[in-house]
Amino acid sequence: MRNIYFFTVFLGFGILTSFTTLKDCSFLKNNKFTYKVGSKDVLVVFGEDKYTEYHEKKKYYIKSNIEWVSDCEYNLIIQKSTLPNFPFKSGTKMSIKIDRVKGKKVYYTARLGGRSWEWKMTQINKK
Repeated sequence: MRNIYFFTVFLGFGILTSFTTLKDCSFLKNNKFTYKVGSKDVLVVFGEDKYTEYHEKKKYYIKSNIEWVSDCEYNLIIQKSTLPNFPFKSGTKMSIKIDRVKGKKVYYTARLGGRSWEWKMTQINKK
């Protein structure tokens, strides 16, 4: 009977930990990620206080400053964009909150101008 109890507790603990996601976001700084727009990859480069998105194999970019609210929350202030028909002006602020991290995938919610959307990006180089 003890063996069955131990096995049940062990199995339950294993199931719970398999669904637990890491939420230490300090690895965002000085790292690279990708996300998809349609079928195209967008390269994202985080620095300490700079953020750059490269579109269409680095043909276009969006450069922003980062204001870190916490390790898992930051604001992007758009500085410059060469992306055609980019709808946001220099100085526009977007707020991002990391919802969860699972392996190399980072799930987040972005807010801008009263709108919000959920997205994910994938880390491309592991420190």
